Amino acid sequence: MLHLSPREGKRLSDRLIDPPVLPLGQTDTAPAAAPAANVDDATAAYVAEMRDPFELLRQAEAQIAGLMVLATASGQAIAGHPMLELASVAVKEAEEGVRAVRVPAPARHHHSHVVQALRHIQSAVSAARRCLVRRDETAIDAVLGPLRAAHQNLLWATGALPGFELVALSQACCAQHPSARPEQ
Repeated sequence: MLHLSPREGKRLSDRLIDPPVLPLGQTDTAPAAAPAANVDDATAAYVAEMRDPFELLRQAEAQIAGLMVLATASGQAIAGHPMLELASVAVKEAEEGVRAVRVPAPARHHHSHVVQALRHIQSAVSAARRCLVRRDETAIDAVLGPLRAAHQNLLWATGALPGFELVALSQACCAQHPSARPEQ
C-alpha cells in the first residue's frame, strides 16, 4: 500500500476512514440537530433553498473521494477524468445556490459551515486538476487535506440546522470491513 505520510505512517485507506474532529460538546459522528420547533418561516425557507446546494456539495465530495481511491489504487493520473469535471460542475452549481440564498440570522452558523465546505471542495478540485497527474504523496495530500476539511464543515452544518444529512466516512459500508479498518 502506498504510504502517504512518513511522519504519520498512515495509509490512504486509514486516512479516508478516520472520523473528522467534532466541535466541542458533540459526540460520535452524528451531531445533534437543532430542534425543529425553533425554526421560523425565514429559516425554513433557507433550509428548503439550501437542500440542493448542500446535496451538490455532498455529491462533489463523494466524487472527489472516489477519484482519490482510483488514483491510489490504479496509479493512473485522474486530472482529466470525466468524474472530476462532474464534481467541478456540481461545485459551480452549489456555489450559485449558496450565493443566491437569503440567510436569516438563525441560519448564519449553518451557512458559514456550508461556505467553508464550498471553499474547501473548490480547493480540492483545483488541487486534483493541478496535482493528480502524478502518483506521489504530495499530490494526494494536496487533495485530501481540503477534502477532509470540507467533510468536517459539512458534518458541522448538519448539526446547525435540521433537514441536512451526511454519512460520516467512518460509518460508511467499506469502513466496516475488516480489511479496511486500521491495523491495531
